[in-house]
Amino acid sequence: MSNITQSHLNKARDDKFLLSFNVPTALKKINDKFTRDNTHVNVDSIQFSVYGTMVPEIEVPATEIRYGGSTLYQSSHTKNSYPPVTVNFTVDSRFNNYWMIYSWLNLLHDEKTGLFDAHDLIPAKGLPNSSAHFDEYQTNIIITAFDEYNKEVISFTYTKAFPTSISDLKFIYREGKEIDCSFTFVYSQLYVKLLDI
Repeated sequence: MSNITQSHLNKARDDKFLLSFNVPTALKKINDKFTRDNTHVNVDSIQFSVYGTMVPEIEVPATEIRYGGSTLYQSSHTKNSYPPVTVNFTVDSRFNNYWMIYSWLNLLHDEKTGLFDAHDLIPAKGLPNSSAHFDEYQTNIIITAFDEYNKEVISFTYTKAFPTSISDLKFIYREGKEIDCSFTFVYSQLYVKLLDI
């Protein structure tokens, strides 16, 4: 995470957030079957410099109690399910980060066969409710925020996450800009942690 460089005086940069995750087991196996030189998914973790809205609304709703013609409130002590999170990123020059998310989605629903895990990368596929089955394609996604001095200040950990969509690739040749993209993921829990500076 220390390879992000930015001016200490520039507080308005987009690359204040780094998204990282350990590659799910099934995706690591793609390296053995579908590769091209220097684009293998052969590392244990992936990092994206991301921007945009990355932390969803967190809600613990109240419940109404009618008493003496008035309405009292108390906490429901339950948390609503988390909404999906969409993060924006810049596609790298070899399209490796785009290909990672695309391959993940293709594992969940193959573009040619329309099947889940069409290439038998998940041995526990026959046991859809087993934790081993989920662990093959889910992972924890961590988004770390940096201050103006490039120090980590807070992290958001999304557990048991996996992508549900990747956006179109928008590129206008005449503008000479890098290609931006986004992907949306769902998750089970969100943990927030302040980091020592």
